[in-house]
Amino acid sequence: MRDSGVLFTAGERAHCASRPDPDASLAGLFAAKEAFVKALSSSAATGPTPAYTFPEIEVVHGPAGQPRLRLHGDLARWCGERGILGELSISHSGGMAGAVVVLLAEPTTSGGHL
Repeated sequence: MRDSGVLFTAGERAHCASRPDPDASLAGLFAAKEAFVKALSSSAATGPTPAYTFPEIEVVHGPAGQPRLRLHGDLARWCGERGILGELSISHSGGMAGAVVVLLAEPTTSGGHL
């Protein structure tokens, strides 16, 4: 398990190192980041996103271990201005990892949704 910070934050690397199968956990986090990027880029309502790096899309875990997205930098500000939140589910089994991200947004002033 090696990453210089190009893909994962120090917190993500530490979390995965504490898991029984660190590589499977890293694969799940990568799938989560990719799912968020794809969900965000496929929404016509959001417009072009600011430049970002994968560590700006951080996966953290709640008290019961539930995965959550924590955004940083310009991407966090951009999503915040639009009221965009992401709900996340991660699964890994048998050498495979997958993730689903559902974007949620506040209604726009015109009454539409993301």
